[in-house]
Amino acid sequence: MVSFSQQPYASRGEQHAHPVAKQLFATMERKQSNLSLAADVSTKSELLEIADKVGPYICVLKTHIDVISDFDQDLVVQLQALAAKHDFLIFEDR
Repeated sequence: MVSFSQQPYASRGEQHAHPVAKQLFATMERKQSNLSLAADVSTKSELLEIADKVGPYICVLKTHIDVISDFDQDLVVQLQALAAKHDFLIFEDR
């Protein structure tokens, strides 16, 4: 018997009831990766630049949005657009 952690990402995702877990496993399957990045930066431009550069390679971008000194709603919009463009999830840790 193959353990859960040894199953392909797609199979593991099918076994979850939670929609975000399903989405994460589907992303990992598409990208054939489980790479995530914790982007602990303090400005909007730094966060957007990192997200755009590493976006094609990651499955999850973890942020601490409360430390962004120039936070505004436009950052949220741009970050969501980059997540859609590069196929990654955003995990806000606060």
